[in-house]
Amino acid sequence: MPARQAPSQPGRAYQPTMKLSTKFSLFNGFSRVAILLLLLGGLPLVMSRLALLTTDQRLVQTKEKVLRLIRRNGISAFIEGGQSSYGSYNLLKEEFISLEAIQPGPHIDEIEDSKRAVEDEIVAYRVLSYSFTQGQQSYLLEIGRSTGSIGETEDNFRRYALYVLLLAVALTTLADLAFFRYLLTPFYTIIRQRLKNVHHPAAFNFAPIPTSTDDFRYLDESLREMMATIQASFTKERKFIADASHELLTPLAALQYRFDNMLSDESMSDENLLRIVDSQRTVHRLRTIIKSLLMISKIENDQFPRTESTGLGQLVAEVSEEVQDRLAVRNLTMKHELEPDFEVVNCNRGLLFTLVYNLVTNAIKYNREDGQIFVLGRPAPTGSGYVLEIRDTGLGIAKEQLPRLFNRFDKGVATDPDSYGLGLSIVQTIADLHGIGIEVNSIEGLGTSFRLLFPPAPGTSTPAA
Repeated sequence: MPARQAPSQPGRAYQPTMKLSTKFSLFNGFSRVAILLLLLGGLPLVMSRLALLTTDQRLVQTKEKVLRLIRRNGISAFIEGGQSSYGSYNLLKEEFISLEAIQPGPHIDEIEDSKRAVEDEIVAYRVLSYSFTQGQQSYLLEIGRSTGSIGETEDNFRRYALYVLLLAVALTTLADLAFFRYLLTPFYTIIRQRLKNVHHPAAFNFAPIPTSTDDFRYLDESLREMMATIQASFTKERKFIADASHELLTPLAALQYRFDNMLSDESMSDENLLRIVDSQRTVHRLRTIIKSLLMISKIENDQFPRTESTGLGQLVAEVSEEVQDRLAVRNLTMKHELEPDFEVVNCNRGLLFTLVYNLVTNAIKYNREDGQIFVLGRPAPTGSGYVLEIRDTGLGIAKEQLPRLFNRFDKGVATDPDSYGLGLSIVQTIADLHGIGIEVNSIEGLGTSFRLLFPPAPGTSTPAA
C-alpha cells in the first residue's frame, strides 16, 4: 500500500520547514557574519588611528627620556662645544632624533607629519617638535618615526585584531549553540513524552516535565490539560462502545434463539420457514458486523496486549491448516515457503493470525477455479525487517479500486453476499497496531499480491536476501 502523506490544503503553496535550533543557528551565523563584515569595514580606520596614537605615545615617551638625560647630563651630552645642532638616524632611517639651537620665540609642542631629506632620499616621518630653554639658549628637539614603520605596526594590529575577532565569533557561536541546545532540552522532552511516543490515551504520562522556562512550563501544562480531556473522552467512548455492543448483541441473540425455536415447529409452512431462514441470515450478518466493528474499535483503542512472540512460519502453517476445507471446495492449492523464518516480538498472536487469515481467505474468495495461492517470506531487500507476501492467481483488482481497498464497508466489485467490506479494514488496523506496512500490487486477470512489511526486532537487523 502506498505510504500515507500528510494532507495538503488546496490553494496553499508548500512552505519548507526548519527546526527552531537550525533557524537560531542560521540567524546567529548571519548576524555574526554581518557584525564581522561591519568590523572589517571599519577596522582599517580604527587600526590606522590606533597605530597613530601608539606612535605619538612612543614619540612622547622618547621626548621625556631625552629631556631627563639633558637635565641630568646637560646639553653637552648631545651638542658639543662649537656645534649648534645634533642629529641621529638609525640604520634603516626609521627613526631620528635632532636637537638644534634656535632663536627665542613662541613655545613649540606639536606632532605632525613631515618629509625629510636623508642622504638624497625623501622620507615621510611622523615628527614630534618641542622647544625648551637650557640656560640662556633655546633649543628645538625633534623626534621622528617613519610612516612606513607606522604602517607595519598598523598591519600587525589589523592582523591580530582579525584573529581575535574570528576566535571570538567562533567561541560565542559555539557557546550560543550549546546554551540553546540546553535551553531546548525540556521542549524536545515535552514533544517526545507528550506527543511523539504516545500511542493511545490510556498510556498518557501526566508527570510534569522539569523546566526553568516559563514558556515551556506553560506548554507542558496546556498539553497535560488537553491529554486529560482526551483521556476522559476516550474512556467514555470505550465504555459506550462496550455497552452499545452488548446491548445490540443481546437482542440479536434473543432473536436467533426465537428463530431456532420457530424452525422446530412442524406446523409451519415452507414459505414461512424460508422467511425465517432469511431472517436468521440477517441476524447473523448484523452480529458479524457488530463483532467486526467492536474488534476494530478495541484494536484502535489498544485494548489488546502485545506481550507475545511468534514465528511467522508456525503462524502461516496454522492458517493453512485452518483453510484446507475452503481450498478443497474450490480445488485450490496453497504453497507456503518462509526462508528463513521470522520471529515477531511484542505482538498479539491472535491478532496476527487474524491478519494473515483474512488475507488468505480473501485470496481464496477471489481466486479462480484450480488457482493457486503463494505465501512467501523473505528478508526485506533493504536489509532491515521482513517481507511476508500473500499472492493469488485470481481476478485481480481494478486500479481505481486500490485507493479505497481498506475503507470500511467498501466492497468494491465483490458480489459475495457474505462480504461486508470489513475484512481488509481489520487487516489495516491490526497492521497499524504492530507497525507493519502494507503494499498492494494487482493486475486484472492475473492476480493480487499483498506484501506485509514487518519491522526488525528491537536491537537486531535482518540480512538482505
